Amino acid sequence: MSGQPQVSLSTLLQEQQPDINRIIDVFVTRFNAVYGNPASFPWDISRDEWQRYAFLGDRVLNLIVVQSLFTRREGALSKGRMTKILSEVVSNHALDTLSTTFDPAVFSRLIPASIGEQETYGERITGGAFEAFIGALYCETGLDDVSFFVMALLADAIGTADASGNAIGLLQEYFQKKYHSVPVYRQMKRSGPDHKPVFVFQVLFNNEVLGEGEGTTKQKAEQAAALKALSVIGSRS
Repeated sequence: MSGQPQVSLSTLLQEQQPDINRIIDVFVTRFNAVYGNPASFPWDISRDEWQRYAFLGDRVLNLIVVQSLFTRREGALSKGRMTKILSEVVSNHALDTLSTTFDPAVFSRLIPASIGEQETYGERITGGAFEAFIGALYCETGLDDVSFFVMALLADAIGTADASGNAIGLLQEYFQKKYHSVPVYRQMKRSGPDHKPVFVFQVLFNNEVLGEGEGTTKQKAEQAAALKALSVIGSRS
């Protein structure tokens, strides 16, 4: 994508708070000008090539996130924990949720006309669009720039997934060290149909409610309650 007088993609990707909408616009406009139809609003690319970029982008995303988890300074994570965080952060559902934070009109530029004709995209399409975007950026700018960009977008999601998965253990460790005792969990409510229940749990210590959370399983509800309790304890400290 040489010959463009505007700011480089590398510069845009290296911003501390990247303007995702501008990056998409710049990328698609320049890609189409060099490789496709400059007058095309969506990404002018064949379905097969788009899928090839998505395949590559999926691997690039996995590498960046795993590298971040593997080299973290706060302590080594097990293979199982890294796998769980990875699946939560780069799943089609997670990427689809992330895409909702972008301007929908701009994000739609990443979906070629051949796929856009389907009208109803779904998580596989929006997730695939983000993956294809990352794959193409990797080819254009290299791993360093794309890693910086991806981590700016996913750092909060990675942190949330990590904290929620360890919340019960962290809370238990805190009370064990400080009071030589551990909090208890109490189910407060169960609602919804049998095939899709919703549980509400409280976590207590010395009969004081530290936090309350809900989830589609008892474990998820307990984790949510523990995460809330950690937030309360953190604010007190």
